[in-house]
Amino acid sequence: MLRTLTIYGGSYAGDVADGVVKPNLKADYAPTGLWDTLLGAKVPDSGDPELAKKLIAESGEPMPTITYDYGQGPAQDKEAASIQASLAKAGITVKINPIPRGQRNSVEMNPATEGSLEWTAWAPDWLNASTVIPEMFTPSGGWPLSRANDKAFNDKAAAAKAELDRAKQGTMWQELDKEAMANAWAVPIRFSRTQRLAGSKVGAVSGINGQVYLWAPYGSWSYADLYVKK
Repeated sequence: MLRTLTIYGGSYAGDVADGVVKPNLKADYAPTGLWDTLLGAKVPDSGDPELAKKLIAESGEPMPTITYDYGQGPAQDKEAASIQASLAKAGITVKINPIPRGQRNSVEMNPATEGSLEWTAWAPDWLNASTVIPEMFTPSGGWPLSRANDKAFNDKAAAAKAELDRAKQGTMWQELDKEAMANAWAVPIRFSRTQRLAGSKVGAVSGINGQVYLWAPYGSWSYADLYVKK
């Protein structure tokens, strides 16, 4: 994880992720323990090939060749090469499949053309993990690239969406994030940190002293209250 983070700019690009619910969803985030305890041992940021070999052996199944789909680009090509080289240390063969920009979603969203591992990104639509967990890990979600379809998990996700007690709901999302990581339905890489520049004549109605800001849930400009200064 540290190598891929470094490719994108280190701490300027974000932090190593331990799940799909990010820390600024304060009511719904809790450490999953993915890199500390969830896999049976602490995994350093540089990885642990021997632990990976052990987990593969314990599965009782042969490790197939992985086809890794990703949107092609200078940084993305470096990241793919890093992933390929890193997994090779654990005896995992990765075939990289760079996809031209603009075509990636049509390939990855189609079960007939997708690879076995895909680079993707997701962000909440508002400050609730109801726009994250069900979208990624249930078949009715809008971004179900995990292809997860576990009835017990689906039922718990539906119950969490319907829960009106916000504190209780947050705990339910925390537990589901941890369960998804334990099932390896996704390999989280980083909680992204967005860096942007705005012109000196651009302001935001809700910003401190009129300063522009990024909308926290999605990391986008606050388009609804931007204005141009005279």
